[in-house]
Amino acid sequence: MKKILFVLAACVLSSAALAQPAPRHGPGYDRPHAAPHHRKHKVWVPVHREHGRRVPGHYVWR
Repeated sequence: MKKILFVLAACVLSSAALAQPAPRHGPGYDRPHAAPHHRKHKVWVPVHREHGRRVPGHYVWR
């Protein structure tokens, strides 16, 4: 019975250790003033030409 409890407690502790967030690495991490991620929103695109053809004005996600 004690062995089962010991194994169960070890599993709980190891899963808690794995659930911690990973350290952040890479470019931009050392810059706290960096802008947050850009959220896409609809933008009006006026009349233009694509591949020689006229495209009417429309909205696109950018």
